[in-house]
Amino acid sequence: MNHQPQASAGRLNNRIAALLTARVTRPADRQRHFVGDGRVRTTEQSVGDRIGHSGATDAIPWQRRDDYANVLPPIEFEGFLFMPLRRVFGFVLLVLLTRCAPSKADCNLTMIAQMPLQVQDHLLVVPADLNAARVSLVVDSGAERTTISDAVAERLGLPHNSRYRTRSLGIGGRTVTTDVDLDRLVLGGVNFPIERAAVGTFRLQNERGLQADGLLGADVLLAFDMDIDVPGGKLTLYRARHCAESGPPWQEPAVQITGVATRKDRLLLPFELDGQSGMAILDTGAGRNVIGLDMARRMGLNEQTMGEDAKVRQRGVGPAEAIGYLHRFNLLRIGSTAETAPLIAVQLSDAGIGDALIGEPFLHGRRVWISFQNRQVFVSRRGEDR
Repeated sequence: MNHQPQASAGRLNNRIAALLTARVTRPADRQRHFVGDGRVRTTEQSVGDRIGHSGATDAIPWQRRDDYANVLPPIEFEGFLFMPLRRVFGFVLLVLLTRCAPSKADCNLTMIAQMPLQVQDHLLVVPADLNAARVSLVVDSGAERTTISDAVAERLGLPHNSRYRTRSLGIGGRTVTTDVDLDRLVLGGVNFPIERAAVGTFRLQNERGLQADGLLGADVLLAFDMDIDVPGGKLTLYRARHCAESGPPWQEPAVQITGVATRKDRLLLPFELDGQSGMAILDTGAGRNVIGLDMARRMGLNEQTMGEDAKVRQRGVGPAEAIGYLHRFNLLRIGSTAETAPLIAVQLSDAGIGDALIGEPFLHGRRVWISFQNRQVFVSRRGEDR
């Protein structure tokens, strides 16, 4: 059963962006918002060699905004250290920070952070500093939260917080983990206001060149407009703009994917596969495109019809494995882009991915602009695009 949070990055991104734009490094409470008011959040499971989505966590009571004055931590602002003195100071500060949010008609482009980007075994990987330790994170817009592997959490001595337990149920079976507390998450020299990270029992190292320690998830990525420059080897995060006419900050020819939708903290792309239409999660952390159970059923795909297809082992957050199928289709269309004879993994169990995941095969060799705020996706053209 797949439970997903009601709060969205689109509603929360102004808060994180305002903090960073104002050069404030105070830990924001975005992750509490994911679990507040009786809500639940999702954790991750892998599909083949990537991380997917399923599971649920215990609901944590929401800490009201007017309670911040009692727990307000030290704040670094323009190189000075301010300590909370009394409740009214915290209230005034929150009001001032809110005024830093962009206006509804703000189309100005403001860069927040830029970092080098590598492709490792079909996954996008960036460097980060986690509590002053250098780590590598997979850029994973399909992961609900930034997640660290249990082995890395142990190696770095990250303290577990028993108040925040994560229950997951997916391909790998059932697991229960606790979040770890973070002092600092630094990307491109900028401290991002993330207080906690989820923990997963996955490995992101292999003999094919993948050397990663965790996932940089939607709780960070979708709070900003993103320029994923795969050919140029860099990831740039910009303040999310409230501007319907905004577009990518480059001059090279690009294709806009029309009909983009959002579902909680997911960007959905309309696609057509061998004449069958669907909506796919745009998942930058997917090493291959994946068809979900509902789509497979609509296309008449099952163990019998795919009996001659190659099987692929699929592993999730737990110790168990499931078997999927690599099926050759005729034509995949996403907007005006087209891929002939695509080889796509078909998942015949309910992994919570909906119709499909669109990942690395679509992103390969492209420059990609993603704006959750404006429901926009642009991709640079490849030879087969119209």
